Amino acid sequence: MIEPPVPPSPDARAPHDPLAPHGDRGIGAPAGRAPSALPQVGERLGVWRVAAALFECASGFWFRVEHGKAAAQTGLALVYRHESDAQAVLMRFAEDSEALSRFRHSAYGAPLDSGLSPTGLPYLVVPPMEGAPLLRVAMALPLKRRMQLLLDLIELLDAAHAQGLVLHELDPGTLWLSPGQQLHWLGQGLAPRDSLAPAAVVRAAESLTNARQRAGGRPDANSETHALGRLLGLLVNGRLPRRDAAGEGAEEEPEPGATPVASLQSWLALTAAQRESLDQLLDRAMMDGRAFTDRQLLAQAVRDWIETEPSPARSAAGPSTGPSAGPASTPMPLLPPPPPLEDAADRRRAAPGVSVGARVAALALVLALAALVAWVLLRQA
Repeated sequence: MIEPPVPPSPDARAPHDPLAPHGDRGIGAPAGRAPSALPQVGERLGVWRVAAALFECASGFWFRVEHGKAAAQTGLALVYRHESDAQAVLMRFAEDSEALSRFRHSAYGAPLDSGLSPTGLPYLVVPPMEGAPLLRVAMALPLKRRMQLLLDLIELLDAAHAQGLVLHELDPGTLWLSPGQQLHWLGQGLAPRDSLAPAAVVRAAESLTNARQRAGGRPDANSETHALGRLLGLLVNGRLPRRDAAGEGAEEEPEPGATPVASLQSWLALTAAQRESLDQLLDRAMMDGRAFTDRQLLAQAVRDWIETEPSPARSAAGPSTGPSAGPASTPMPLLPPPPPLEDAADRRRAAPGVSVGARVAALALVLALAALVAWVLLRQA
């Protein structure tokens, strides 16, 4: 399941330039159709005013916004790149936002408002926070820390389930990482168990959604575990496997800034056995719920891998048992660079530090052995 990293596309945009052109087709517009324009700083999104452009993600574009009637009230607005996401965004906000606002958790930001931009793009406003979309920054973290983030998300889901909420969709662009490396979930990926909102999911969540839910089925334990397993693949590799990155007929939306090249350091630091065991874990996690039937089984498998596999920095010297042993998320260094190439003359050169006397003695020993062999052969003749 782990595939070799691929270089980022040549037209990848910098994090500070979310409004750069999005190719010839624009932001999700079909061929031959002009893309819908993004809001500019100072423009309105309903009662909100755009204060700054922040980040691009697979869903769309994040902006910092201020309330037009209460300047002290600020928030973040996700303006979706696809007009077709309007039903999933607006209808679910109308049906579920009240229930989501009652879910109190320090790592969750319930939606505050929703609507259409002046050019017809759906948007969602959530509470303000510092940080960045998870997949833009996660690859800078050690491998085990990235895997721990999935366990953090599952703990948040446990709290949501206890209050009657289930995972409706998992849009990676709505997962943020704070400057203190704490995971936050913004928006409306959750839904009440008895929600009457449409079963549709936004385009950016389709590649993490199982086939039954993409066909209109309601979310259940199987769809939840499938989404979490595929998120695990994103956290480990920086992308989904090319052969199944999206469902049949669906177009994959890459997560801007989530270049898998940055995961090469932790990948090279793994032993062959660790790579094989991690491959097996990812294969099972992404089998559409056939290996792990609920999120707790998946969480235990991830937890076992984190706790069982030694840190690559210590594996060569054996397990560390003293107080100096680092945590599971200790940074994994790159393997040392290969030695410089040598030419034929260098390879014939004697090793440094060998004396002339030792060389003469070694030559004399070889000659003596040759003479002894010749004498034995003459005796036998």
